[in-house]
Amino acid sequence: MKGNPQQSSKDLEAFTEIRIDLSQESAQALVMLVDDSTIPGLEGYFETLYEEGRRQDSSTLFFYFDPEDSEAAIKMELLLEVIGADTFAIQEKLISKKEYLESYKEHYRAFSIACVGIVPSWKKGEEPDDFKDKSILYLDPGLAFGTGLHPTTRMCIRWFCEQGVRDLRIIDAGCGSGILSLAALLLGARAVLAFDIESNAVRATQQNLALNPGIDSTRLSILQGGFELAELSSLNAEIFVGNLTANIILGAKDRIQSCRFPRMVMTGILSEQKNEIISAFENHRLKSELEDDGWCLLELVKDGSI
Repeated sequence: MKGNPQQSSKDLEAFTEIRIDLSQESAQALVMLVDDSTIPGLEGYFETLYEEGRRQDSSTLFFYFDPEDSEAAIKMELLLEVIGADTFAIQEKLISKKEYLESYKEHYRAFSIACVGIVPSWKKGEEPDDFKDKSILYLDPGLAFGTGLHPTTRMCIRWFCEQGVRDLRIIDAGCGSGILSLAALLLGARAVLAFDIESNAVRATQQNLALNPGIDSTRLSILQGGFELAELSSLNAEIFVGNLTANIILGAKDRIQSCRFPRMVMTGILSEQKNEIISAFENHRLKSELEDDGWCLLELVKDGSI
């Protein structure tokens, strides 16, 4: 999920909803294009690409525009043409502000990833019986990226559970809803610095921290900004986590390398892009990797560090 209606630049009372049904491959390409673009009038979007325990060959994306934008559907059709999508269906309708703010909830429910159970905040007290042995994280992602349903997020949390992050200092680049930062702290990380260029993501992370009173808030620093932040070097983090597109990672390569992180966990990368990422960080070597539905997670370690 990406964007956040609660932080719209306008206090809109209604929104134009554009629903697009398309193949999973086209959905991935469209999301990457939207993430790397500025689309006038777009207030937020979310994707229902995956459902827990079931793989789907088709996807549904919902985009929300200022209702005064009469070309919303045309803009999306042009983007579909850019990515070469040949089979898709578009539906357009006007919805209320309340429908907009609540739209993602019908697609989101409690689920587990390895040792972590993720429970929507509005389902607190209704945790599944099989969550008794899980570390439970309460979350309201809004439309900020990070529900746990996407393979890239799932792989990060799985990596945390399998590799262990207790007593480690972690940087979470592009924190979105804060799901990875909070999961790391829930699993015993010593400190996390989370940052995102979007104010809505910073606010969502703060709100989700408040939903989890068992997490020591003093161990989480949340900053708005990008890779220019001086704090990236001052934390002396043992692990850099970047759930970001390959283009963003490659664009920030020099800054990331200058911070001399001993370990880096890169996800948000399509499987066919992994060799490009590995080659770009010549001072690190591939230690481990995970793959899920065409996406991959790469653990890169600095030569001589581990």
